[in-house]
Amino acid sequence: MNKSITFLFIASVAMISALMPTAVQAALYVTIVQGLGGMPEFDSAFTDQTQKIREASLTLAEESQVTSLAGDSATRDALLAHFQSLAAAMTDDDRAAIYLVGHGSYDGEQYKFNISGPDITDTDLVDIIDSLPGQNHFLVNTSSTSGAILEALENENRIIITATRNGNEKNATEFGPFFATALTSETADINKNNNVSIQEAFDFAERSVTEFFESSGKLATEHPQIRGEGAASFTLARVQAVELSDDNPRISNLLTRRLELDAEIESLQLRRNEFTNSEYIQRLQALILQSAEVSEEIETLRESSQADVE
Repeated sequence: MNKSITFLFIASVAMISALMPTAVQAALYVTIVQGLGGMPEFDSAFTDQTQKIREASLTLAEESQVTSLAGDSATRDALLAHFQSLAAAMTDDDRAAIYLVGHGSYDGEQYKFNISGPDITDTDLVDIIDSLPGQNHFLVNTSSTSGAILEALENENRIIITATRNGNEKNATEFGPFFATALTSETADINKNNNVSIQEAFDFAERSVTEFFESSGKLATEHPQIRGEGAASFTLARVQAVELSDDNPRISNLLTRRLELDAEIESLQLRRNEFTNSEYIQRLQALILQSAEVSEEIETLRESSQADVE
């Protein structure tokens, strides 16, 4: 068996595994909040990051499940109303990814994410993420002083990333652009499975921040942080579009089956704590093997079709 095929097509899509009594379709809901830039160069940079994140998110989620809020649409009232509606729409099987792109401030007691009108506070962020059904949600805050939210938001049932390690790192960060870039980077896709996970995006951005300060000969003014479990199993984007159909009905059916198997793999990874280590490995190996066999069958059929044409 070609081992590279085994991993090349493992595409992560959120759904409940068929290993459970009833398979339930799960959804990924993405919210991107673009804060105030204050200066044209920051406005431009934040807009660029928001566009990259949105485009990357659309490789996994339906357009109706990806929301971008900026400028006058990103007021505190609008954000709270959005997340209230989101909480009502989501089920316990769904997951949320929240991106905060912008500036932050910290007065020693309270963190604020800078938006039009009253800012969003660390208390607001806690209330927002606590209100969402289910678990395994994700929030990344790319702003200065963002590390100030870690203590309030840290929880084993969710993944939190900040651009700084505390509220005292107040400079505008380099982390945000690197994290947005990671979502479409083949370099960030370390295991070459065509997906970029939270862990891969964070590692790419963290390395890039370190290299930036080292190459510029400057003292690092930010130290990215990650908290929570399951970052390697939470997919944020696909590096390349996944095939959904083919002119050959048999190949098309196999493509659908491969997506189903890859979704089962991610679901199993997210539920790893439900099994003993040996049970988990056994189930994971079985699913990977099935996915690899389907991939090989697809390639065989395509080679046969090509040979007939020639």
